[in-house]
Amino acid sequence: MTDVTITPAVLHLVRHGESTWNLAGRIQGQSPEAGGLTAAGRAQARLTADLLAERPARPAAIVASDLIRARETAEIIASVLDMPLEFDPELREQQLGVLEGHRLDAPFADDPTAQHAVDRLWREPFRRPDGGESIADMYDRIHRALRRHAESRPGAEVVLVTHGGPVRMASAPQAPTPGVAVPRVGVDNASVTSITMN
Repeated sequence: MTDVTITPAVLHLVRHGESTWNLAGRIQGQSPEAGGLTAAGRAQARLTADLLAERPARPAAIVASDLIRARETAEIIASVLDMPLEFDPELREQQLGVLEGHRLDAPFADDPTAQHAVDRLWREPFRRPDGGESIADMYDRIHRALRRHAESRPGAEVVLVTHGGPVRMASAPQAPTPGVAVPRVGVDNASVTSITMN
C-alpha cells in the first residue's frame, strides 16, 4: 500500500483596493450603497496584479467577494493574469447592519463615535449589531469558505479577493472565545496575505 501525500493549498487573500467609502471614512460592511474603487484603489489593484503575475506558480483560480469594491479589484487582477473570475458571497465583509453607511467619526447610539461601536464588536466578538453579524459569525463563515476552496483545489494556489475583516479572520490563530477580545490587526488596501491550508 502506497502512502498518498496531499500537498496543501496555498490561499492568497487580497484585500480590495481603496474604495470611495474608505476615502470618505464610512462604514461599508455589505451595504449595496458602498462605492467601488477610487483611482488610487485601481492603481493599487494593478500593482498587486503585477506582483501576483511575477510569482513562479500560476494560481489555479481567482475567486472574489461579489461586493463591488472587491469585484473591481478582482477584475483588474484577472485581466492582468488573463484568467476567468469566480464569485463567492461567503467572502464578503462582515455584515454590520445599522452601522453601515455611518461616518466613523460621527456619534452613534450610546457610543461617542461609530468607530467606537465597531471597536466594541472586536472586544466582544459574540456581540451582533442590529441587522448584522458578530465577529464570531464572520470567523465561522470565512473559515468555511477557506476550507471549501482549499479542499476543492488541493496542492494549488488560489487568489481570494476579499475585505479587511475576512483577512483578519483568516489570519486569526484560533476561533473567537466569549469574553476575549479579538485583535484588530491592520490590513492595507490591496495587500496580499498568504496562508497554507493543511
